Amino acid sequence: MDTPSFSSIAVSLTGGLAIFIIGMGFMTQSLNSIAGARMKDLLSSFTRNRFAAATTGAAITAVVQSSSVTTVLLVGFSSAGLITVAQSVGVIFGANLGSTVTAQIIAFKIADAGPILMALGLAISFAKNRPRLSQFGVLTLGLGAIFFGMQLMGDATRPLRSYPAFLEAMQTIETPIWGIVIGLVFTAIVQSSAATIGLAIIFANGELITLESAIAIAFGANIGTCITAALAAIGRPAAAWRIVFIHIVFNLLGVALWFAFIPQLASASEIITDKILHDPSVGREVAIAHTAFNLINLVLFIGFTGPLAKLATKLVPEKQRATSNAAQPIYLDAIFLETPSLAIDRARMECGRLATLAIGMAEEIPIAAIQGDEASLKKLETRDDDVDDLQTAILNYLSRIDSDELISKDQEALNQVITLVNCWENVGDLLDSHVLPLGHDRLKTGLSISDETKDLLAQLHQNLLRDLRLSLLVTTEEDIAQAKLLKATKAPFNKLADYAENQLRSRLVGRDPDRMELFRLESDLISNLKHIHHYARRPAKQLLAKQARHTLEESPPPS
Repeated sequence: MDTPSFSSIAVSLTGGLAIFIIGMGFMTQSLNSIAGARMKDLLSSFTRNRFAAATTGAAITAVVQSSSVTTVLLVGFSSAGLITVAQSVGVIFGANLGSTVTAQIIAFKIADAGPILMALGLAISFAKNRPRLSQFGVLTLGLGAIFFGMQLMGDATRPLRSYPAFLEAMQTIETPIWGIVIGLVFTAIVQSSAATIGLAIIFANGELITLESAIAIAFGANIGTCITAALAAIGRPAAAWRIVFIHIVFNLLGVALWFAFIPQLASASEIITDKILHDPSVGREVAIAHTAFNLINLVLFIGFTGPLAKLATKLVPEKQRATSNAAQPIYLDAIFLETPSLAIDRARMECGRLATLAIGMAEEIPIAAIQGDEASLKKLETRDDDVDDLQTAILNYLSRIDSDELISKDQEALNQVITLVNCWENVGDLLDSHVLPLGHDRLKTGLSISDETKDLLAQLHQNLLRDLRLSLLVTTEEDIAQAKLLKATKAPFNKLADYAENQLRSRLVGRDPDRMELFRLESDLISNLKHIHHYARRPAKQLLAKQARHTLEESPPPS
């Protein structure tokens, strides 16, 4: 018989695989955009116990069609201290089960529908004025690309089905260890276990490999998908590497447990697909075996979440890391840009660090302006640089979010974070450009602030710091009760500031030139503290306005 054109087959196979992976990317992107906020809520609210955590992991992965996304989210959340190692174990177990939904979808023999779904999805995606509908279009486009890629790969391998040399080579995969190695390596390269299992289903449907070989490849894909989480953990704290350790151990133990029972698993999947599902296709048998493997592993290992978490903590101890640059972001991970709601939350967390830097300036600069020497003032001159640099980093990060992918809720949240970032930068700028120079003016004139005025300024300063710290909580936690408390500080703070200014005016008797110059310095200092307090209250004003808008939108229309 004629030798098939391997170059043509390779091009078609690679092209089909590329379209398949692009389709998976579209699906993940759209589902992340639609369900990103719910994923965050699931991770934060439904990891109370091992069973809830496993259900959460399965649900998130089934929604976003990628266990890699779930584990990378865990890496980021654990790095930020938002989820414990013990909570993560159950989520990882569930994520493996959730990933089998992809294989079940791939097993449907509807490849011919791929172009139709792509065309339909592309048309719907143009509805930019309705973001959710547009994202549904991207989802449909991605699903169509998956099926179309499967069709191209199937057509590309058809000449090989009757080529003896290739069939003989494929027989080597009947040794399970080689199937596992191939699945592992291929998944590590393409960063998609779904693509690996999709190829295994195509080869099995075309009788190029046996069902047992396809199952072995799926086992290898389960291990290979750990590479993505490991790459995401590079440069992260110990908490992230504990997630990677648990992910690898769970998948290795699961494969080791089933290695000797691949024939029995294959036989069971044949019975299930033939007798129960009445779909005796080899592709469905691969998908069922993959699901059964992960489901049974979940049941077997769910009782060991505690010991596994303790082992990970013991083997990956916490290391003290010195932070050399306060302006270096720690929450702005690029991986979260694929999920806008999560990226915005990360930016808000970084804004909390920005607020902390500004509050640190507020703790020292007014005191230095009142009574510090030249050396202490000079030392504080560069403090605002960190605030400016971190503000720039946050805004640059937010600018990388595709605004076309945002639903209205996320767009509102994005605008709020931008306002908060600029608000805290204004606090730092006022301290650096207006309060600090007053200290230099005081030294140049050789004037000394009286003890009585120092006491008044100290009271004002302490009240300002108290309210700035409350503003930090409103910035990061979005607590309505705290926002109301912060808003209520306006009147008492301004009353105290007005009292201090009146006391200064009462001592202007005789219009002594020195007294006039000192009055200017003291009055400017009070005025700037009032201005800073104005920015301190802005997060509360913004949050309460948001609540009022939502209350109005949710209230029933008048009859």
